[in-house]
Amino acid sequence: MARELPGYRDQLESVIAAFPDKECLTVRDTARYTGFTEKTAATKFPFVGHGLGRYITRTSLARTLVDVNAKNKPPSRTAQNPLLV
Repeated sequence: MARELPGYRDQLESVIAAFPDKECLTVRDTARYTGFTEKTAATKFPFVGHGLGRYITRTSLARTLVDVNAKNKPPSRTAQNPLLV
């Protein structure tokens, strides 16, 4: 079973606080939450559906945001040189 990435629960709580009454978010909701334009949000996140019916669940949005943050972190010193372990 896969482990949660660090920060996932905090990110999920933040998304739930922003959208307490919605389980599925539209491109517009996601753009407003992240600060991206709707066009950018539509390409950056794994929305399901077509046209105006595109949506993403709160859990998928939180997972994607945490995954992006984890990938943007600089590698640790030991990851750069495994001989430093």
